[in-house]
Amino acid sequence: MSSENAIEVSGLDKCYQIYEKPRDRLMQLLFGRFGRRFYKEFWALEGISFNIPKGKVYGILGKNGAGKSTLLQIICGTLAASKGEVRVSGRISALLELGSGFNPEFTGIENIYMNAQLLGLSRSEVDQKLEKIISFADIGDHVHQPVKTYSSGMFARLAFSVAIHVDPDVLIVDEALSVGDAWFQHKSMARMKRLMEGGCTVLFVSHSIDAVRAMCDHAIWIEGGRMKMQGNVTEVTNAYMNDVFIEHNRIVLESMDGNGTDEGGGIAEPMLAGPETTFEGDEPGQCETGQDEPDAPVKDGAVLHVASLQMLDARGMPTTKLSQGEDFTIALDVVFHRDLRNISAGFLIKDQFGQELTGESVFNAYRKSIDVNAGQRVGFRFSSSMLLRGGQSYSLAIRLNQVSKWDRSDNVIIHADELAMVFDVLTDSDRPMWFKFKMPFKVTFQ
Repeated sequence: MSSENAIEVSGLDKCYQIYEKPRDRLMQLLFGRFGRRFYKEFWALEGISFNIPKGKVYGILGKNGAGKSTLLQIICGTLAASKGEVRVSGRISALLELGSGFNPEFTGIENIYMNAQLLGLSRSEVDQKLEKIISFADIGDHVHQPVKTYSSGMFARLAFSVAIHVDPDVLIVDEALSVGDAWFQHKSMARMKRLMEGGCTVLFVSHSIDAVRAMCDHAIWIEGGRMKMQGNVTEVTNAYMNDVFIEHNRIVLESMDGNGTDEGGGIAEPMLAGPETTFEGDEPGQCETGQDEPDAPVKDGAVLHVASLQMLDARGMPTTKLSQGEDFTIALDVVFHRDLRNISAGFLIKDQFGQELTGESVFNAYRKSIDVNAGQRVGFRFSSSMLLRGGQSYSLAIRLNQVSKWDRSDNVIIHADELAMVFDVLTDSDRPMWFKFKMPFKVTFQ
């Protein structure tokens, strides 16, 4: 094993034997040695390989049933692999399932001692850390009660507190924090960041893309038990979200009537538009329409293409650098290739961690969408003042939706570009900011 890696996974497979009837297990035990098989194989993992360097934070993405939890259990050593090899350097602490490793009949105190010793601490070391563990969990006198009386949130508090206080070299967290209250989630995230800063390697599983983007350096996407993508967290989460959009559209379309139309007769297209994007367009203005001039090839099945996307400064000139407080406009020109009803365009501005900071859409602003015709060019304009902190880069995501209901139950995304543009906000030495954005406040004092 390389001295630079905390975790090495090579050719990992996990196969489960699925029996249709209980008696098939007995038949397999008696006659399986003669080559007969009384079960079906289910491969939860196939050919998984990756290395995680020490001190890095990796997010694990995937839908329910993709194999994420199986992978983590094998890394932790609580589940045996069918094939392949897993090597871990240092002490590993895992928070997989709520209450795993806890005896429901024992009190919280007794479970702290038992669980911490299972994770590698001596009893004397637990004695020294006991007050810190209890204080962080913050469950009051319940720590002296049997854990079978705990709520799921109390389970999460106590289990997480034990996991982080054993001073792990590798910490694995699998969705367990999602049941805690908001205050504890913030507290837990802050403590995890402290561990990361101290060199702890972290594997973090969450269905919250914002949390993965904020916490992780890299991401691994597992689909159907196989490695689909790994790399920079922004690139992987963007690709994953685009896949989620497609699945979301499929579900929405299946809930509509058989010919795929909404209540108003508009066409609901599940496919993403072609990715053509240029940075040449018309002068800025209000939302305007016109006939298309064929300025880009139409890909098969594409319902639209983005003809122009620009960030305009206070003078209306294209730019990728804005000053704090400067007026600006996001100018998006779209050419539609089909008649569509209930179309809305919108954007999201994200920080370098991929966290969504602000955004707007036609539907959100007017509580209604627009109808477009094939060959029509529509110019969408979003104007505001730059309130974000200077000295940083931000990214712009754009989405075009088909939506007519205010609860967005009929929302279908027909185009999404999660990294359509990157721009800078310049530092203003006269108005320094130590926070993400500046809201206008009236300040008084007596």
